[in-house]
Amino acid sequence: MLKVNTVCINGMGSSLILKMTVEKAFKELGIEASVSHIDAGQFKGCHPDVCITTPALAKNIGERPGMILITTKNFTDKDAMKEKLKEALHL
Repeated sequence: MLKVNTVCINGMGSSLILKMTVEKAFKELGIEASVSHIDAGQFKGCHPDVCITTPALAKNIGERPGMILITTKNFTDKDAMKEKLKEALHL
């Protein structure tokens, strides 16, 4: 099962909306994933398989070995998220 974090500045509104979108996308792709929404400060101690966030926060988070970093500006477009996941996971 993939461990996934959706990350925003405060870990409340936008990361929660993104979490719900990501969960739907994974379900439709038939991939088991544990998705958590967190704030940027909490992320420092996390080691997910996949991190999904905004382009601006991705610059602060940076690449990590073994982690897939996906950026999005639209937190509600499930179909676009499915495409991003398929591309990132080489499906």
